[in-house]
Amino acid sequence: MEKSKPKLGIVFFTARWFEEVVLGKDENSQKFKKSLTEDTGRIVRRLSESMTVVNPPVVTSMEKARKAASMLLSENVDAVLFCFTVWSEDEYLLPFRRIMEIVPCVVWVNTPYIKPPEKSSIMELFRNSGIVGSFVGFGVIKRMNASPFYVFGSTEEIEPFAEIEGIARAAAVCSKLKTTRLGVLPYRNDQMIVTYIDEFQLYSQIGPIVEYISVLQLKKAADSIPDRSVSEYVKKVKSDFRIDGRIDDENLSRSARASLGLEKIIFDMDIDGLALSDLNPELHEVMGLRPCLYPERLARSDKIVGNEGDLGGTTAMVILQKLTGRPVMFTEIFNIDREDNIIATGHAGPSNYLLAYGNENVSITPDYELMDSTSGISGVWMEFIGKPGRVTIVNFISMAAGFQMTVLGGESLGGDLRVEGYPHCSIKIDPDIMEFLKSNAKNGTSHHWAVVHGDARGELAALADMLKIRKVVL
Repeated sequence: MEKSKPKLGIVFFTARWFEEVVLGKDENSQKFKKSLTEDTGRIVRRLSESMTVVNPPVVTSMEKARKAASMLLSENVDAVLFCFTVWSEDEYLLPFRRIMEIVPCVVWVNTPYIKPPEKSSIMELFRNSGIVGSFVGFGVIKRMNASPFYVFGSTEEIEPFAEIEGIARAAAVCSKLKTTRLGVLPYRNDQMIVTYIDEFQLYSQIGPIVEYISVLQLKKAADSIPDRSVSEYVKKVKSDFRIDGRIDDENLSRSARASLGLEKIIFDMDIDGLALSDLNPELHEVMGLRPCLYPERLARSDKIVGNEGDLGGTTAMVILQKLTGRPVMFTEIFNIDREDNIIATGHAGPSNYLLAYGNENVSITPDYELMDSTSGISGVWMEFIGKPGRVTIVNFISMAAGFQMTVLGGESLGGDLRVEGYPHCSIKIDPDIMEFLKSNAKNGTSHHWAVVHGDARGELAALADMLKIRKVVL
């Protein structure tokens, strides 16, 4: 799984006066022109390392501004960066009003210095005059009723570049969500109404469309898997993972067939995220189990599987996967340790084994919740603890006033299993646990949290602003 590069437009503004008067042929003018070219070149090169950059000619007139705006619209960029390299006429912003309405934009209030010289020559003063252009632009942008993101800092610092890259990644995900397909198999979970989602609002505001998939479709897909493919997958499972002694070949084979059928549906229908209603009685009756294995093709793809028919939780997983390119775990909080500020969080059902620290730490066990069912076939699932490292944790639900995203960070501790039989993580969270609980009670959350390795909090906060949804960042 890899993160795709966002497409960023970069617009540099320079006053017509600099082009016509200042940039003459004398030595100081040529030195100034060289510095200006180096400053803009450094920005383009640095951002091109992680993004596809569209860089129209420097804007020094209204004509060039209109051409640049038209070019960016035709290039279908994910985001646009505006940068006053030196002082510039503020009217040049006007042709970009439409872009600011439809594409996330960033204004970089930048200088070429971390600390300016104690005494500036006239040319050094000109070189640092982008700050004047930024102040000129503040009022115009406000009167245009635009709401760009603002980034502050020098071109010599790392932080502004990282912030711009994060906003651009969020913008790319915002764009991708418009073509995202979610599946629900077979229906929402009536046992937990907090997970209900207004699908029209999800489609119109966030972007994903929802497809309902019947148990019959799963049954047909599973039955269509050739016996040889099932046998080969069972052999691979036995080779790659530890097998609990309570599992017999029939149970493992039935589980493998059902899981391969689920994988086939996801790829055949091009589903980005599937909300499997794994507690559905019809699913248990028809299939005799719930498909909880995670075939390698699915595990290494950019597609995810959520549980309990939770469209909100599955949407959070899709967002995290698209932001990070990494496997995501669907969880609920099993217990809390107030003394050490640790939560144990995991969930029954399918979970991507790549979240574990190597296949040798994954066990195939009976489905603990169904192993005593009257069907005679309880199915199997994967038991593991998430590997150590920085993680981001997200809750996404539908509220009366619209969607809400709750975001926090923490440190996955890895180590020995903390919960028997379930895929899970042990996480030392950043906020104090009591403050975390109080915030959840005050703002409202569901019990489902998506967990991914890496720190995506900044991108999530930006994405929430782009999607115009309420955010709670802890």
